[in-house]
Amino acid sequence: MSTTDKISRKKAKIQSKGIQIPQDLIAELAAQFNAPSIKTGRFVLCLESPENPDELIPIFIINGKHSSKSPLHLVKNNSKYEVWEGDEKYTEVKLIPRPKFYDHFTSDGVPMFNVGVIVAPGHMRSVVNQNCFYYEIGKPCKFCAVRYWWNSKIQKTPTQIYEVTIDGFKEKVIKHISLTTATLNTKGKGLEDLLETAKLIHHKANIPIMIEFEPPADYAILDSLLQEAKKTGVTTAFCNIECFDNHIREEIMPAKGKLQIAAYIKTWEKCLDMFGKNEVYTVVVVGIGEDNNSILQGIEMAASNGVITFLVPHSPAIGAVFENMDPPDCERMLYLYENAVNIYRKYGLDLWATKAGCARGGAFSAIKEVDKFGI
Repeated sequence: MSTTDKISRKKAKIQSKGIQIPQDLIAELAAQFNAPSIKTGRFVLCLESPENPDELIPIFIINGKHSSKSPLHLVKNNSKYEVWEGDEKYTEVKLIPRPKFYDHFTSDGVPMFNVGVIVAPGHMRSVVNQNCFYYEIGKPCKFCAVRYWWNSKIQKTPTQIYEVTIDGFKEKVIKHISLTTATLNTKGKGLEDLLETAKLIHHKANIPIMIEFEPPADYAILDSLLQEAKKTGVTTAFCNIECFDNHIREEIMPAKGKLQIAAYIKTWEKCLDMFGKNEVYTVVVVGIGEDNNSILQGIEMAASNGVITFLVPHSPAIGAVFENMDPPDCERMLYLYENAVNIYRKYGLDLWATKAGCARGGAFSAIKEVDKFGI
């Protein structure tokens, strides 16, 4: 029966299919739990760890158009929440309680849940600026919906994010954070704003910080910014290539895809010099037209350079060019996860050693569960 599926398979399947949520539950989840953006299809469910019932395994879900066809749906059974597949219970799920800071406001009157959100127990994520330059010039990445990410303020100030982080830190619901940005038309491509934010936070709280950015063209500027990052509490860097397949990079990323893979390798090297082993990552999105060989060869190349590839399934989001696509099949994701884990081990890389960000939080991918529990 499906209920005997391993935790890694359950997570991969739920992310692939999405979950239909009855309208009468949406308001309840938004008001009582960590689901401030559930009306836009973005939310987090959790599974109990098979090793420790007090440990929650988060699953980040994007319910785009594809989710209307999902066989999975959420059911409330007395005080418990369950995911059912058709007319059969698939698994029980847990929900992260609504943090108190979601009901607070920044000093300039912005609801804090519009600035930063909890994406896994202890993990806050904020997209500092969602006004991508590539959208402005009519060349957005076709899988990207950064302008519609969460139910958030499109452009946040460092002060707003600082205030939210400190509020959540005092509440003990924030233990590490991710700061990311759309690509901006600046010398650092938006990295400057991330570091200004990190600097404010670092003065008040010793919180590990992940930054996520695109390689700047000027490596002297990159060196300077990374040195500043190290001084301001940044422990982890994500420099995301998105797709290793050179046959389609420019087609699906008309602007970003022009940046050569060699530029990423050089940027990764500089990040490794600054942050060290197991703290430098690149994200690859699975299911946007690439083949498996390009992914596995790319993971091997990155790992040989000391970089961990964080595989995430494409969850087609409303607002993206690719909003009508279907996500990659669960079986494909598990195959890639398993092979990726073997490559990490070959090069002595450890997903579980990371101090901050998406890899530590783990909500966006089932790869850590495959690493720990198998498939």
